[in-house]
Amino acid sequence: MKSTVGKKTLKIYLEGKIDSVNAPSVEREINELISSNAGLDVMFDAEDLQYISSAGLRVLLKVRKNKGKSIEIINVSDEVISVFNTTNLSDLFDITRPMRRLYLGRTGPIARSLNGEIYRQPDDNMVKVFNDGISISEVKKERENAHEALVAGIPTLIPFDIVIIGGRYGIVFESAGSVSLANAIMEEPYRIEEYAVKFAAFLHEIHEMQVGDKFPDIKDRYREWLEKAGRSLSEADRYNIDALINAIPDRSSYVHGDINPADVVISDGEMMLMDMAGSAHGHPIFDLQGLYASLVEMERERPMYCSSTFGISGENCRKFWDAFFPAYMGGKSDTELEKMKTLLKKYYVLKQKLLSVLEV
Repeated sequence: MKSTVGKKTLKIYLEGKIDSVNAPSVEREINELISSNAGLDVMFDAEDLQYISSAGLRVLLKVRKNKGKSIEIINVSDEVISVFNTTNLSDLFDITRPMRRLYLGRTGPIARSLNGEIYRQPDDNMVKVFNDGISISEVKKERENAHEALVAGIPTLIPFDIVIIGGRYGIVFESAGSVSLANAIMEEPYRIEEYAVKFAAFLHEIHEMQVGDKFPDIKDRYREWLEKAGRSLSEADRYNIDALINAIPDRSSYVHGDINPADVVISDGEMMLMDMAGSAHGHPIFDLQGLYASLVEMERERPMYCSSTFGISGENCRKFWDAFFPAYMGGKSDTELEKMKTLLKKYYVLKQKLLSVLEV
């Protein structure tokens, strides 16, 4: 039985027919693969599965029971889906029909994000190709968030279907002549201040949008990350980070969760968001501290961080931030600006201590 192992997921390929005759041997092979890859999520690829009987379904049900959560089964044919539907078991699994395959050709990416790359397609659409190891559930979540954002009136590109590119997943988006903000800064560095001021107005408008419970509370996400970090952090760091999270006032404002110049595109002169997987509601300081960390502090601690992550020089990242920050704050006094800068430096620990541990 074929399988591949990603950073978080074991993918097992189901083939041929699974019935009462071979179900026991299939179950043994699956259990051996899961045992030898303990701790990984499990998903099945049913592209070459022609038929599955009730005996085969019981094998998959046991995997689901042992894992304690829904199991993804991708590339499921209509014939196999009908078996799941007939037995009323389709709701117990995350089932996806075969996805369209795309080929990128030899052209390079037009932009890079933290979890993938953006390519332009011949039909004038764009495709975001996710990094190797990103699961289909994460891709679906980003697509769902983009759709929810559109419904809520948040400017973002229209997402189309989920596709396969080589061994990675992708989402096709409308293009409409879009270019990433990061690319625009690279191509026209003399317009940095102009782009920064426009981005400040755009982000301020986004943060004024009240989305309530349409997206999760971003404070809960940080608490989950803190729990995952566990003993990788000292007791003092865990206490301080928890106190910082709790001290932030609750808000129902939309926050992107990972805003940076690569996650914003310019289409017909208007800015729009991409990479919507982190969409949440909460206080805007979560976006501001992340942007400050990426453009200023990370570059200070790790020279070349900006150029390797966004394609923008460290000097231009700082110029962008220095023009963006006062514009976003809307004419606040120097004293008020200094207070906010001190607060952002204080909250930099969320990126420095917490997210750096989770990235390892």
